[in-house]
Amino acid sequence: MNHYFTGKARYYAQYRGSYPAAVFDIIISQFNLSSESVILDLGCGTGNTSLPLAIRGYTVYAVDPEPDMITEAKLRESESKPLCPVRWISGSDATLTELNLPRLKLCTMGLSFHWMDRHQTLKTLDTMIEPDGGIVCLDKTDAFQSASIHQLGRAAISEIQDMLGDSWDYFGRFEKKDRKKHEEFFAHSSFPVIKKIEFDVHEEHTIEELIGLLLSYSYIHPVLLNERNAEFRDRMTRRLLEIQPGGVFVEELNVQLLIATRPKM
Repeated sequence: MNHYFTGKARYYAQYRGSYPAAVFDIIISQFNLSSESVILDLGCGTGNTSLPLAIRGYTVYAVDPEPDMITEAKLRESESKPLCPVRWISGSDATLTELNLPRLKLCTMGLSFHWMDRHQTLKTLDTMIEPDGGIVCLDKTDAFQSASIHQLGRAAISEIQDMLGDSWDYFGRFEKKDRKKHEEFFAHSSFPVIKKIEFDVHEEHTIEELIGLLLSYSYIHPVLLNERNAEFRDRMTRRLLEIQPGGVFVEELNVQLLIATRPKM
């Protein structure tokens, strides 16, 4: 298990935006979900996918390797009071077969599949998902996630590199990962029928919200969460005000659903 999200759950819960309601309407319709359907949210984080489905009355088993993520998710659940309580479980793609999960209609993964052994995860899920079920990967891109091409992302990288120097390896860690798209893994799995649906989302953020969002990301060095947090906040505030003196940032985001199913017999 990696520890890229250790210490970031509070920021994740507070500043990672939710998905549009239409996303869940499509998921429900695509898989004809019913009160009998069981859903696995793998790499659930603080519940951005688990909770909207549970609020709609579906049975969700939510799995994440970070205990702090589960803790924050439970706090969010207590506030949202879903129709069906979420089953929160500490685990990962590597421990799926040990979790004693029931037969699944659907597995959702929001911004988590790329952290897994994708080939093996799909093989394991094939043994757990009903014949007419499938998998949904959710993605949401913003200026920090597309850091190399957006002004906000470039500003963040510049400040972090200036503070940490060579001790912070932003691109090197990702170069070592398998950069294949999810579609390539699905195409060679039992779930090769792929449908991609995209939504454009308009959001406005204050500087405090943008810094909180930034501090939720995997690439943020622990020192920026702790002993150099105030310095980082001050530097990013000055840098963001240079970009937008009014302090309010308007973003046009893109949300994607990648729906993968088995071929129809």
